[in-house]
Amino acid sequence: MGPSTLAWEPRTRAGAGVSLPAGLRQVGERSPTRREAMRINGRSRIVECDSSEGTVLVVVMPNELGHVLTALSRNETE
Repeated sequence: MGPSTLAWEPRTRAGAGVSLPAGLRQVGERSPTRREAMRINGRSRIVECDSSEGTVLVVVMPNELGHVLTALSRNETE
């Protein structure tokens, strides 16, 4: 993550980065629904965000949640 843009960079051989919309700000945090837990890890947390492009859901494992919330709060102040 750079100072101006948030991006997800997977640790795979494909190496494709996914850019997140500008103006991303956290509006909530929750556990996955039963239906969502069939596709993602049920222990994960879902961070609900608003952006200029609409709602964005970021799925995060509990041990990474603090890092993601810190990055989102920095993004809100910029």
